[in-house]
Amino acid sequence: MTLGLAILGSGEIAATHLQSLKELSDYNISYICDIDEEKANDLAKNSPGSQIEKNMDMMITNKEIDIVDICLPPHLHFSTALKFLKADKHVICEKPLSTSVNEAQKLIDISYSINKNLYPVFQYRYGKNILILKDLISKGKTGEPIVASSEVHWNRNEEYYNVPWRGSWEGEGGGAILSHAIHSHDLLSYFLGNINSVSANLSTLVNQIETEDCASIAMTTESGALITSSITLGAAKNTTRLKLVFEEISVESGNNPYAPGDDEWIYTARDPNKQNELENLVFEAGNKILKDQNGFTSFFQEVANHLMGKNSNIIKPEDGLKSIELVAAIYHSARTECKVYLPLDTNSSICKDWKPKK
Repeated sequence: MTLGLAILGSGEIAATHLQSLKELSDYNISYICDIDEEKANDLAKNSPGSQIEKNMDMMITNKEIDIVDICLPPHLHFSTALKFLKADKHVICEKPLSTSVNEAQKLIDISYSINKNLYPVFQYRYGKNILILKDLISKGKTGEPIVASSEVHWNRNEEYYNVPWRGSWEGEGGGAILSHAIHSHDLLSYFLGNINSVSANLSTLVNQIETEDCASIAMTTESGALITSSITLGAAKNTTRLKLVFEEISVESGNNPYAPGDDEWIYTARDPNKQNELENLVFEAGNKILKDQNGFTSFFQEVANHLMGKNSNIIKPEDGLKSIELVAAIYHSARTECKVYLPLDTNSSICKDWKPKK
């Protein structure tokens, strides 16, 4: 069995998805769809056999397509995902699922009601050291989390924001906390548990854009762990780093901006006498992980496994919702200059639309 797949969009992220999808025999990349036919043709050169379609609505009734992969600008994610779920297709959707908490919840409710799957893309979770640390946590080798820090220090300049939809509330739906730090924040929750309070400062200090490009955020988890998040798009180079302290061990990631789990990580036992034991556990966990398989490839493999009824390690749509709710909480905290608690009241205006009122 192969899955007929259509890629919606033909930009950089679509090209990245295509490269990983081509490594897997479970997919037949039937169509590449974009209103910019020239861009779609350029991408299709890397996928012999894929057809070009300019009109996305032509994909809706196409019986060759089992699943669509949404690689469009953020403001189109919700409407596109909704359209294809209702058309009885499974949906893969790049982050964010939506730029509204309530809209993201609507997608999840519909996907369950019609038994069609919705897969948010969080490829960082499949990095080698992400899987190793998650294994240590699940086996009780780390102890309870105490503190953690995240640094997303990237360089995004005027050239980057020349793309019309970027940097605007209507096009991108948010700034650095939505489009750049969302993956690192997802990992913090993945390792430390649900976040239950947020205090945030946001600012636009680097680029002449509508949305924020810098942030300083303090968070707490349900277990009481403390988190700090530092974000800027004005750094000299692109780096992403995580530091996590548990009762029994401390962990420091490398600096790879787009795949932090793939760098060398440092695992340190609080009790020096247990360092050798810890290193052996890390080595054993690492040996179970496929070598040279990037996060996107692993993500698409797990989606295929899930759709084919095999054992799978998928990312649930609720995880995509959780990431959106955290974004809403951060915006609410920054604007009210107050600590905000999660889960949010879904009847609140921030869950309906976090874009600032004009």
